[in-house]
Amino acid sequence: MHPRINSLRPRLVPALFLACAVVAIFVVKAKAQSLGSAETFGVLGATTVTNTGASQITGNVGVAPGSAITGFPPGVIFNGAIHANDGTANQAHADLATAYVQFAGLVSPPANNLSGTDLGGLTLTPGVYRFNTEATNGGILTFDAQGDPNARFVIQIGTTLITTGASSVLLINQADARNVYFLVGSAATLGSGSSFIGNIMAGTSVTCVGGTTVTGRLLAVTAAVTLDTNMVTYPGLTVTPTPTPVPTPTPGVTPPGISQIINISTRMLVQTVDNVGIGGFIITGSVPKPVIIRAIGPTLAQHGVVGVLADPKLELHGPGAFATVTNNDWRDTQQTAIQATGIAPTNDLESAIVATLSPGAYTAIVSGNGNTSGIALVEVYDLDQSLDSKLANISTRALVGTNENIIIAGFLISNRTASDRIVARGIGPSLTAGGVPDALADPTLELHDSNGTLLIANNDWQDNTLQAAEIIATGLAPSDNREAALAATLPPGLYTALLSGVAGTTGIGVAEIYDLGPPPAP
Repeated sequence: MHPRINSLRPRLVPALFLACAVVAIFVVKAKAQSLGSAETFGVLGATTVTNTGASQITGNVGVAPGSAITGFPPGVIFNGAIHANDGTANQAHADLATAYVQFAGLVSPPANNLSGTDLGGLTLTPGVYRFNTEATNGGILTFDAQGDPNARFVIQIGTTLITTGASSVLLINQADARNVYFLVGSAATLGSGSSFIGNIMAGTSVTCVGGTTVTGRLLAVTAAVTLDTNMVTYPGLTVTPTPTPVPTPTPGVTPPGISQIINISTRMLVQTVDNVGIGGFIITGSVPKPVIIRAIGPTLAQHGVVGVLADPKLELHGPGAFATVTNNDWRDTQQTAIQATGIAPTNDLESAIVATLSPGAYTAIVSGNGNTSGIALVEVYDLDQSLDSKLANISTRALVGTNENIIIAGFLISNRTASDRIVARGIGPSLTAGGVPDALADPTLELHDSNGTLLIANNDWQDNTLQAAEIIATGLAPSDNREAALAATLPPGLYTALLSGVAGTTGIGVAEIYDLGPPPAP
């Protein structure tokens, strides 16, 4: 439940100097390369795509000329769909094969031959780099764009790429994940728990061991892509310059006509040990997102809530080697930064953390100081909606009680004219397979608007045939028929999803909200 990301400390090494003529040749050639329609894929295999566990893929998942894609669900797909040997997958695979040849033809100067060197600890500037045979990464590999957001990095590897669980990739000085390419002669294997950034084009196969997070693409030219409880976020499409002037977005404002969730929160009963409040959230996109996370307790009493958590504590965990951030009383640390957001907690005993987070999965853990219990609220606010990243999901695990002690998940869709698609899920029975005791046996969900009006409700997610078909199409169908799910297209506003147990039953449950973006054009 506690994914990690790296603390990402750069280890600077002497720069590799290139002759000016060679640099100019690289810039012209490298920028000419493209993945074509394969850019829309987070995962693309040739023979099979196999997933084990609750992997989360942003972007299309496809295979061609093979047709077998397995493990979705429990894997889920955001902002994409499954393409098994259809026209989309076949065209993407053809474009991948073309790109593989083109990238292989790029010239790497002799000074950039890194054969026998571990990538961990290196800081690479824009260019084409070469390993004659295998390449390994056992530490932190840094790509430095030197202030050029269009800078491209290509790593040509003769045979295999292997990363360890302690490895990670860091982008600095405007380096962009869209412009980082690993051309692998045969197979790529990413170690358990590692954090990887870049587009892998493997001559044969790509294997992600359990817990690996990837910002980039996993593309296999002749064989399989194998996943195991991974998060793969494709970095978005290559930006094509346009001669038409584009207005500069005002910081903190979503571009006109685009709606997205800008605040997600969950009210829950926080207990102790394994039953503390656990709020997971996902950031998708291509750039880091500034957020504030809050744990609210005493203030709830002013709104008539009984039995509040008197003194909340907050921990923020992330993927890979992310350094855990903690806060007890919000004025203890980051007081100035928290006040600058304009949404500092109103009670000094409440907790808050301000952070700029790379795309990935994060977990906020709320507990009571001194092992106390009570009702609390965990919240995540998007502090800059103009960026190419967003809050895509919140997933909260807690004890689902009765009356005031059910789980209430709230979300705010930005104040724009366009609608936004969401999927809400209430998970219980499938938690048992993951080793969670006392799981909620039969969850039920309700979705309400800001006036408290019931918009839609669901007990077993397959009850409504049309709703079930829409949920299946998103790749978010629950794995147990007793679990609840609903899909809705909603105008801007504030909404709440209520998770409870049928007939007043109780147990550990998970309430989830997924932001799928604007509905497709008619």
